[in-house]
Amino acid sequence: MSQVSKDKLHKLLHLLITAAANAALYNLQHLHVLRLNKQAIVELQGFFSKTDELSLKVIDDLLVCNNHPVPDEPAVRRFIDALKRHGIYFLRITPEISNEELLNLINVLSKSPDRPAAISNSVHLHFGQLEVRRRTQDTYSPAWGIQEIAAQEADQLLEIYDAVRTGEPLDLTAVHHIVDGFIASFHQQKDAFMAFAPLRAMDEYTYTHSTNICILNIAQAQSLGIEGKLLTDIGLAAMLHDVGKMFIPHEILAKAGQLSEDEWSIMQQHPVLGADYLLKTPGVPRLAVVTAYEHHMRFDGTGYPRGQQPWTQHICSHMTAISDAYDAMRTHRAYDKAMDLDQITSIMMNLAGTKLHPQLTRNFINILRRLEQSE
Repeated sequence: MSQVSKDKLHKLLHLLITAAANAALYNLQHLHVLRLNKQAIVELQGFFSKTDELSLKVIDDLLVCNNHPVPDEPAVRRFIDALKRHGIYFLRITPEISNEELLNLINVLSKSPDRPAAISNSVHLHFGQLEVRRRTQDTYSPAWGIQEIAAQEADQLLEIYDAVRTGEPLDLTAVHHIVDGFIASFHQQKDAFMAFAPLRAMDEYTYTHSTNICILNIAQAQSLGIEGKLLTDIGLAAMLHDVGKMFIPHEILAKAGQLSEDEWSIMQQHPVLGADYLLKTPGVPRLAVVTAYEHHMRFDGTGYPRGQQPWTQHICSHMTAISDAYDAMRTHRAYDKAMDLDQITSIMMNLAGTKLHPQLTRNFINILRRLEQSE
């Protein structure tokens, strides 16, 4: 395969994966999905100027195009994973494929295994499908998108927290894997604000609160130009900020109604309990200890626990408080509807300067607005 064909193939796969991600978040007829579909048709036409067929095979973790191995890249890896989730190991596309036929492929790629699309062949698009196999390994490719990582690792995070609750040591390596996967996905998306998009489909996946805060904190940090070890530590701190709740009685955590004064007093102990636990856990960055302790403090010095005044909170603790407020308002719960963006931004701006850090809150809202404009 020529270098020109390789370049066109990589661009095609990137367009298909991006279109599938947008279709999963919004719908198949979203203007952005249709635009990406048209661009993919153009790339296919360029590819077919050199050959009369596009044959893609998945062999283990390798993609083979017209009997030539395709160099590994993030878009290639995500395309392989999307096919394998549905047991598709062969795909043939021929010239004159229509917009509707390619949109059918995007639709298949956009679906999760528990809500699969009907896979049907057409004149210019043919699928070769085996039985659907679910991933069972404990690790994941750094090239997965944020949706894939969060969906795959939610159960693992719950297992990590359950182990802590029963007195087992914290599996810090597993937490590192999850955070590194998020950061790798953010780097692929170039603009940190685009990482907010997968949260729109949250109700269709199993997410945990800590996973959401991790995603939001990393996005905030990257928008501020934070990279490297500090970015990783911010992600780890977000994942572990609520670990102290594992030491709060379950009946208090699960109580549907308002907590009594005594119960609320016990609940307010979780930042101290979490910080103490993390402080005693080898390998945990000190930033995680600080964030666990400070994440319920407020910008104006109120909140809990009450630190010695004056108390200067770490920027990570401020970002965590902002992420926490946003996640609470935008998440649909059985007993409450999710708020729309205008409602959320209005409330958050009212909290800026009291509960929330004003400059960081404005930065956060600007990121949300940029996402809205990009749609």
